[in-house]
Amino acid sequence: MAFSFLNGKSPFDEAEERLEAGETVNGRPKMPKAPAMGWQDGVFLLVIIGLVVGGYQYYKYAKGKSEEVYNQCDAIYAAAAGDNAKYLEAEACYKDAMELSFTSGSMDSVGQFRLASIDSMRFIQQGILGDAKNFLGEGDTVAATKLLKEYKGAMLLNGFGEKKDWESISALAKAEPATAAVEKAPEAPAAETAPAAKK
Repeated sequence: MAFSFLNGKSPFDEAEERLEAGETVNGRPKMPKAPAMGWQDGVFLLVIIGLVVGGYQYYKYAKGKSEEVYNQCDAIYAAAAGDNAKYLEAEACYKDAMELSFTSGSMDSVGQFRLASIDSMRFIQQGILGDAKNFLGEGDTVAATKLLKEYKGAMLLNGFGEKKDWESISALAKAEPATAAVEKAPEAPAAETAPAAKK
């Protein structure tokens, strides 16, 4: 039996009012009739259906877009194993992916884990830079430059002046061979003075 969503009174309320007024049919109380669904009710239902269908379509689109972005991030991270420079690109990709409107629990877990891994590598490099600065402060340029030279990981430094400090210390290693060559070069023999001619 259809009834109106927008009618202010239910059929039973109306029936109770009619009984109180003495309205009967063949000596029996007149049974209520539910009003037919009006056009307002039809519009209301269509709006509800549209919202449900539209919401589901948006969910499918957002989910597909998120999966596509995370797959791209995963590919970049995997490529970083052979090209350390791509770790920064993967980090930026995962951070952007975190801002998407839809991320599943598994996507979020993978992204957080890999961002933490990149941060761990950055922490290691920062530690090496700190040790190199200490050696440099003690005047041991050889030890400082050796630490940086032995590091084979990615350049992940992002603190204020860190990358510049790393490059400055690394440049000292290139200057050392030239300095050593100058120090080891034999001195040129002094020119012999010709004997003065006798008068």
